[in-house]
Amino acid sequence: MRSRRLPALPYRCRTLALALLLIACALGGPRAFAAGARLYDIEYAIISAALNHGIGGEVQRIVIDGRTTGLVVNISPPDTTREDLAKELGTTAYAIDEWARINRARHTLQTGFATTTPYTLLDPAHRDELFKDDDPEINWTHFRAAFPDANGIVRVSRPGIDDAARVALLYLEFQCGHECGSGRLINLALDATESWQVTSGSLVWIMSPEDPE
Repeated sequence: MRSRRLPALPYRCRTLALALLLIACALGGPRAFAAGARLYDIEYAIISAALNHGIGGEVQRIVIDGRTTGLVVNISPPDTTREDLAKELGTTAYAIDEWARINRARHTLQTGFATTTPYTLLDPAHRDELFKDDDPEINWTHFRAAFPDANGIVRVSRPGIDDAARVALLYLEFQCGHECGSGRLINLALDATESWQVTSGSLVWIMSPEDPE
């Protein structure tokens, strides 16, 4: 299968031992953050912490997709409650609810990140231009020519933040080629200095050229 654009999920991937239960019904109670068109400063701080945590010393530039992922992870086994899922992920049921609610739509990102490595926001029009060919290998050749100092493209969701605004859940994808990439759920929490820190992560999917057909 060939695609003109970056897929929301890879064509060939292995779903590992994780199931994300998305709550599609209306959720009652007060909400800390509205699902508006713009992200809040706290959301950029959370995403920045996750990016900084995962940056290797060899990375010279981060290319971040200019729009959030939306609800790209949608695995809902009937025998899993959100309380069980929260325990498995090491987060709170409220953060899971918030993540599902606030990511019902995709949102445009702004230059609000505080990363330790230089970053570029990949504008949707520029992305479409780079990935317009029928051949995905040619598309990635275009990308590497445009960003020779980058290893791939990072895509992030909006973080789901609990009611105390001290725990957050984030989905992050890294796409490094036509048959190269991974997606993770990342837990973060505020530390004693009121800085966001990654506390744990769960691999949702991974793809590599040697994956079987």
